[in-house]
Parts: sequence; structure tokens; C-alpha cells
Amino acid sequence: KKSALYAIAGQLDDSQITDLRSTFEQLDTNQDGFLSAAEYREGLAAAGLSSLKPDLQCMLDAIDMNNNDVIDYAEFIASALDARHYFQEDVCWAAFQAFDQNGNGRICASELAHVLQSGDLQEAMGHAAVQEVIDLVDINGDGEIDFEEFMDMMR
Repeated sequence: KKSALYAIAGQLDDSQITDLRSTFEQLDTNQDGFLSAAEYREGLAAAGLSSLKPDLQCMLDAIDMNNNDVIDYAEFIASALDARHYFQEDVCWAAFQAFDQNGNGRICASELAHVLQSGDLQEAMGHAAVQEVIDLVDINGDGEIDFEEFMDMMR
């Protein structure tokens, strides 16, 4: 689901995420395009949420999909997406198509692995996790994820 949210974040246009972009830019005090734990902590403090400090590392670990100890813009957007965005069928369809490399309307294990290989997601998840994702999401047991199953996962 995190990878799908990451793909959805990439499909949203700027008008849909203007406020989130502004928030990211405000948090990114050194303007390097990444949020460090310190920048995130400072942002929480500025928002009056400094009581979350003990949970900060858990929160960052949940957001940091490629485990590089910083939050990039797409990870930030993916973490902030609310239900109205990821339940929109057209946005989910665009994300589904990013995974469905051959366009046959189904995501097989090799397509999922290929998409996850881009960046550090495959390394972070491990190869066995790809089959585990297929097994969890594949409701009809055909070894692939169709769009209906993809939408069920997103809900």
C-alpha cells in the first residue's frame, strides 16, 4: 500500500497538493529537497506538537519508504494523502497502470518487483516481500493483482 500511495503521489498535479508542497518547503529549512529528523522535529515544535517527540522516530520510519533516513517530497506527499485522494478511482487507476507494465490489466510478481526496483524500495522490502504482497492482495488466487483487488487494498 505504501508503494501504491507513493505512485499515487506522483500522479497528483500541483493544484491537488499545493498546501502540502508549501508545508514541505517550509519544513525543508536547508532547501535540500529532503526532510531530516531535525527538520521534522522543528516543524512539529513550530506547530505546537512537540509532545510527539517520543513517537517521532516511529513516524519517520513509517514515512521513509526507501529507508535512507530522510523524507523526500514524494514520501511526504504519500504520507499526507487523505482518503479523498487515494479513493479516487482515476488517481488509483493511474497508479495501477504504473505497476501494470505490460498493460494487461493485472500486476504480476515480476511487474511489482520491477517497479519496486526503481529506487531503493526493492532493497528495503526484500524479494520475498514481493510475493507476500501478491499473496495478501490477490483475493481471487490467480497469482496476480487486478484493479478491483488493487482498489480493495487501498480501502
